[in-house]
Amino acid sequence: MSDASARPVVTVDLDGVICRPPLGINLGISRRRLDPHAPPRPARVPPRWLGAPFDHLRFDLRRPLPEARAALAALALSHQVVVLTGRRTSPAGWLRRHGLAGFVERLVINDGPDRSPHFKLRCIERLGAAAHVEDDARTALLLAERGAARVFLRDWPRNRNLPAADAATLTRVADLAEVARLLAPGNAATP
Repeated sequence: MSDASARPVVTVDLDGVICRPPLGINLGISRRRLDPHAPPRPARVPPRWLGAPFDHLRFDLRRPLPEARAALAALALSHQVVVLTGRRTSPAGWLRRHGLAGFVERLVINDGPDRSPHFKLRCIERLGAAAHVEDDARTALLLAERGAARVFLRDWPRNRNLPAADAATLTRVADLAEVARLLAPGNAATP
């Protein structure tokens, strides 16, 4: 990898982009569009003693998507890869266990009062990310409408046939490998 400060930041959602959803069905995708100018509603955050064990039950046995390792390796050559997840517990152990941690320069989890879409919006703006990869249509549309970064929406059946967004700021992709190809140095789509 080259000098980190010289490489643009790409933020990557974890569940549905790197991590396989249970039974291959991504039920966590929301189809409800958010008003990009409305103030965010606070999240309902369970107490840590309840949330942490529940997260381990929900996430620990999941596997990476087939293309995740190679795609992260390719992205890491030209970008600072930041995993940006709405999870409230750290998936650092999961990333290490599956041999993915070495491609990630930073891991950011939602430890604040915001729901996932607005948490991600705030983080992307703070990090100055050039691009973000997401599977949740509600989050992707909010980010694209707010112009936070170039947004790639990872295709899943539940996020199809949604209200259109500006193609200049939102690109539907088959998987993370397609993002790595589009952001490869020398490609016209590279931010």
